[in-house]
Amino acid sequence: MKRALLFSIIFSLLILPVLAYETIIIKFPDKELWLKAYYKKAGNEAILQYTPKGQYSNDWIRTIVVHSYNGSTYPISVFLTNNTARLLKINPTAPYKTLRLTPNDAIVGRCTEDYKNIKAQCEFLRVTRGYEGIVTIHYMNKNKDDFMENYNQWYNIVKRAKLYNSYYRDERILDKAEYFEL
Repeated sequence: MKRALLFSIIFSLLILPVLAYETIIIKFPDKELWLKAYYKKAGNEAILQYTPKGQYSNDWIRTIVVHSYNGSTYPISVFLTNNTARLLKINPTAPYKTLRLTPNDAIVGRCTEDYKNIKAQCEFLRVTRGYEGIVTIHYMNKNKDDFMENYNQWYNIVKRAKLYNSYYRDERILDKAEYFEL
């Protein structure tokens, strides 16, 4: 009996990380309603897009896209370099400026010009180490004047976005309508 009890306790402790429920908490501006515009989870990747009310996943002026890569063990600097290189191929009109770089967290920013059929935009891209892999938080704004006017506010929103990890899926201190599994 004692052996069975000991086995079940050890087994329970070993499977807890498998049952983990990682979510992201973003504190949007108080006077704005941001809604989920898109969410998809496939294998070890999840993508979540927020837009202000009245904007949509394929028709937006401002958006935040969160992309998680569970199990990714790349160094943050390598992951950031690969991501920005890919984005520079899409629109090479402006380089990224490093705003923050630590071993576990990095933020870069830039403002692009119109390029081919891609509209100009300003953006912050954060790459951070999550509990279960790497998470990117990408704020984009197609209105440069608005971006510059609210630069500090949005930099702080991106910088302060938090990852939350619960080992119990039924622990609901968060509203399921607002937070999504990464």
